[in-house]
Amino acid sequence: MVDIVLKIANRFPSLRLAKIIVFFILFSLFFVSETREIAIQSVSDAFISVTSFVAATVFVFAYLHKKDFDIQSFIKKHEQFDVFIATFLGAIPGCGGAIMVMTLYVRNAISFSAVIATLVATMGDAAFLLIAAKPFVAMIVISLTFTIAIVTGYIVKMFENKIAPQFDRKAIYVEEDAPNLAPNIFYKFWIFFLIPGIILGIINAFGKDINLIFSNINLGLTIGFLGGLLSLGIWLFNPSSDIQIAECRHKNFRSVADLTCFVTAWVIVAFVCYEMIDFATGGKMFDNLIYLGPFLPLAAILVGFIPGCGPQIMITSMYIAGHIPLAAQIGNSISNDGDALFPAIAISPKAAILATLYSAIPAVLVAYVWYYFIEFSF
Repeated sequence: MVDIVLKIANRFPSLRLAKIIVFFILFSLFFVSETREIAIQSVSDAFISVTSFVAATVFVFAYLHKKDFDIQSFIKKHEQFDVFIATFLGAIPGCGGAIMVMTLYVRNAISFSAVIATLVATMGDAAFLLIAAKPFVAMIVISLTFTIAIVTGYIVKMFENKIAPQFDRKAIYVEEDAPNLAPNIFYKFWIFFLIPGIILGIINAFGKDINLIFSNINLGLTIGFLGGLLSLGIWLFNPSSDIQIAECRHKNFRSVADLTCFVTAWVIVAFVCYEMIDFATGGKMFDNLIYLGPFLPLAAILVGFIPGCGPQIMITSMYIAGHIPLAAQIGNSISNDGDALFPAIAISPKAAILATLYSAIPAVLVAYVWYYFIEFSF
């Protein structure tokens, strides 16, 4: 394995070794019978559940930029409202808004307090599930997390100079002699799969079945898998680092695709890791949570630290089924960062980790106030 990776690295010196290793490990899972189905399903789920929404979000901002609305300039002009703007972006169901905030942080266009507010407000794809199953409760939870995010953000802003990490802006410029090796045909096929992917993503987000069988072919799985593979290929053959991709202003289709594919790559990693652990535990990863009693909200908050939407969707499913109290759902909604955390760690690991740890404070306070004072009368 090491020899193959080194040969590829020598053949394409502009590619980054870490990308080659990640791609090779993922690719090797397809050749093991026990992990093949997990790998295929994870790649497909990442493209349908995440790529579609991230691409749609980034395309909106690229379109606004083309129409001379630059969100970075807008935030700079209204710097005193950056927490509110970031909270609004984070509260958008899915993870696209939160990822946009992290790219703005890379450009030094938004404060660390705004990053924390975004991650507090972000519920990820679990928001779609809750909206579909319990719309009234979803309205309460989203409104509550939105309010808590704004309050938390402005409290942090008062101490920002003491707790904010110093962001290292080294190596944010792409070397001029390192051309993007991703063929144009990759981008053309990627957009071909993205259009039905967005439609399937919306259907899937509200809990509807997307496994459409046509001539013995599962169209949902096939579209998602091929789109996910293309995303991995575009990410692999882009010589830019993830932080360089995030720093790009995303003025054209290719740069939008690069950002979306970078996010997709790390979400696939998160999905595969989660599914492998779930497989190793026989699908009973969170079954024992119901025995924790008053510690249930705390357990749900800790689950919120796990990158990716899979664990968070599991918590929301347990709440909908009546296995955990609403306080646990609220605590998880505040502490979890959905699929935004993995690419956020790749962009700025120290800021991402500190921000998600700080989000535990309001999560614990609000969850247990709700648990002891509101839960049983709700």
